[in-house]
Amino acid sequence: MANPRIEVEERGHLMDVLSILYPEAKKNSLRRMIDHGRVLIDGNKASRAKEIVRAGSTVETLSRSEGDGPARKKVDSIPEPEILYDDSKLLVVNKPAGLLSVATPRGEADTMFDRALNWASKNHSTRVHLVHRLDRETSGCLLLSKSTEVRDMLQKQFKDRTIERIYHAVVYGKPSSESGVEKSRVKETKDKRVRLVQKGERAGKEAITNWRIEETGPMHSLIRIKIDTGRRAQIRLHMSSIGCPVSGDTRYGRGKASVNRLCLHASALGFEHPNGSRIKVESDIPSKLFSELRRKSL
Repeated sequence: MANPRIEVEERGHLMDVLSILYPEAKKNSLRRMIDHGRVLIDGNKASRAKEIVRAGSTVETLSRSEGDGPARKKVDSIPEPEILYDDSKLLVVNKPAGLLSVATPRGEADTMFDRALNWASKNHSTRVHLVHRLDRETSGCLLLSKSTEVRDMLQKQFKDRTIERIYHAVVYGKPSSESGVEKSRVKETKDKRVRLVQKGERAGKEAITNWRIEETGPMHSLIRIKIDTGRRAQIRLHMSSIGCPVSGDTRYGRGKASVNRLCLHASALGFEHPNGSRIKVESDIPSKLFSELRRKSL
């Protein structure tokens, strides 16, 4: 997905150009974009809202993950990421549960993107670009690119549903069948929460979750999940809908787990590398998920 950009037709102030690109945005929001290093003029970072932009120049805006962000912790204080795969084109890291993929507008200082960016800068003198996200509570494989061209190529694979996304979840109880496919649509409400669309209701976005039982315990089951779509909270909603919520799901399930985390892990990513080969990167299922699986009482 290309970054928003505009070719300037008449000489003027940068703020006026950004107002054309984002007619709904407030001026304070546009100033923050400049302050956070998210505005480029002919490929160079802009620093002042009143900067004059010449006719023929190209103004481009970057995503939050590509900007400098607000004042951050010193990079040396940010923990090193666990690297699952690294080459000249891309990077796959193992995101811990409880860590944001990228900062929200509040400007959190330590995110998975920050850790990966710091590591890539120190070890390869390069930037990284976030290709997709994992929910804060979910751990596992997170894919980043080392150029915008590779990012766009990988994001197209997500859009075309050619990326294989495998998760493992420990759920409460045991499904009534050994495997299944859930296709209930997912809708985001006005307060930014998500829910499943009821049968007969025409709303929401398509969500497809393929699952099968891999192992059962005294009170829980380990489920292997392959998602064809990546809707927010999709797996949690679908598992809850079949009566087997993900353990540790405080919103759609039965509350906190004994291991004090959501028992959902992105265990593998399969995709086409920019060199044309098909690769698969895996992350071991965390031991805490097996501890929850073997739990004998609530």
